[in-house]
Amino acid sequence: MKKVAEAENDFMEGFFKWLGSENGQHSMEAADYVFEALKGADLDIVGKKIVWADGQRLTIDQSVKKIYKQTGINIEAIQSHIIGWLEMEYQPKGLDDDQMEQFESQIDAWIDEYGNSLRK
Repeated sequence: MKKVAEAENDFMEGFFKWLGSENGQHSMEAADYVFEALKGADLDIVGKKIVWADGQRLTIDQSVKKIYKQTGINIEAIQSHIIGWLEMEYQPKGLDDDQMEQFESQIDAWIDEYGNSLRK
């Protein structure tokens, strides 16, 4: 049990050190901008589009470019935080447990497909 606590402490210590670094600060700034930009957005999971609050229906790449044009933040950070938003922040309304499981599976497939397209 002691080793688990030590590992957790080491992880947290490393995380806080990173958070205080320039890279950590840039990442947190990017997350703030991305989550703010996507406030009120919805998803078209079948069409693999983010439906922005202004009605624009954009792919992940188009969304990255839109946020980049507005902020000038590092593109890789924007990509990472959009994916994080898809995985953890976006909450569809009115889904039962089975529908939510299917939705999460579709999100995972979309993100995998997007990641594979970046490696080509």
